[in-house]
Amino acid sequence: MTEHKEIKILLVDDDPVFRNAIGKYLSKYPAFDVFGASDGEEGFRVAKETKPDLIISDYYMPKMDGIEFCRKVKSDPELSSTIFILLTIEKEVYHKIKGLEQGADDYIEKSTSATVLMSKIKAFLRIKHLQNELQEEKEKLADANALLEKNFKELTTILLKIIDFRIPGAADRAWEAKEAVEYICGKLGISNSEKKQIIFAALLHEIGKVGLPDNLIDKNKNSIPMEELVTFNQYPVIGSMITSTISGFKDSANAIYYQYENFDGSGQPEGLLGEEIAIGARILRTIVMYEELVKGGNSAEDAILEMKLAVNKTLDPEIASHFIDFLVEKDKNHQSANKLRIKLDELQPGMVIAEDIYSSSGLKLLPKGVTLQERMLQVITERNRRDPIIGAIYILKPADN
Repeated sequence: MTEHKEIKILLVDDDPVFRNAIGKYLSKYPAFDVFGASDGEEGFRVAKETKPDLIISDYYMPKMDGIEFCRKVKSDPELSSTIFILLTIEKEVYHKIKGLEQGADDYIEKSTSATVLMSKIKAFLRIKHLQNELQEEKEKLADANALLEKNFKELTTILLKIIDFRIPGAADRAWEAKEAVEYICGKLGISNSEKKQIIFAALLHEIGKVGLPDNLIDKNKNSIPMEELVTFNQYPVIGSMITSTISGFKDSANAIYYQYENFDGSGQPEGLLGEEIAIGARILRTIVMYEELVKGGNSAEDAILEMKLAVNKTLDPEIASHFIDFLVEKDKNHQSANKLRIKLDELQPGMVIAEDIYSSSGLKLLPKGVTLQERMLQVITERNRRDPIIGAIYILKPADN
């Protein structure tokens, strides 16, 4: 117990003589601030107002007896940790059991001496003090964890923005990958702790590209000459090395490292087969394949068709199925009603690009969300003559006037 903090004790008894006698005895202790009430209803109101550390209540009282009073106190979030002692003249075991079942911490007969009562009070107040300290530490730890989580998310966002300067479109792909992982993990019933690892891997799955030469950094893997593929294929290794330095994210680093393992064992770096490949890496393989197909100029519909053909070969069938469902639902909910497919010669200044536009070499010409200007239109038209645009062009439908 501390001498620097008042201890609030609430006495509840319909016998004013007994209540005053006990109250006067307890008030001799400077650290005690004693309150009184004549029944359970009044006692509960006083308890709500004063937030006592300890309640001593009679068993039998009018309006609300000690049992009901105890039940209300223990079921109230603000009062549930309050030490509750029941007083009675009863000696039957039944009454004691009933009181304890309602949450009473102890049961003392009224004939008990004041000295014994004080010993009980001091013992329980020591317990209460330890409970309070434990709760304070728990709250501090929760606040610290919340701050760390907030800082980690903010640092991840900053890191993605930095990566995006070096790898155009990486941030957008990262957040879309995160959405896909959350959907797939939900369908597979993956635990929150494992999902967190896979989400982090999805957010940073392209981070290793920062170590690639400029001529490869934004290329689609399928368009890279064989002599340069060895260099390009090093980016998962680099990404894994970077993320492995972050404490507690070893599984994320492994998912990034094995993101090109194929379900049929034909992938790299180790040619793992089926469930030998960690679930996070299998999910990333699915996401990466889709990204490469779209970046290569395929429409979402064509990419989905290619992925269906890759089931049981490149892709885990269950994961691929959930990912395709994710794409379909996302398209229904966010895209189909809002975008319009047009030809290059139909583009006009003021139109808003709805999907990234890529050339056949894999270069992103325009990112989604940009409002087309006259100069942009001239540049992509000229570029199209020597490096043709692959796939369809989508713009946002103009809002109705």
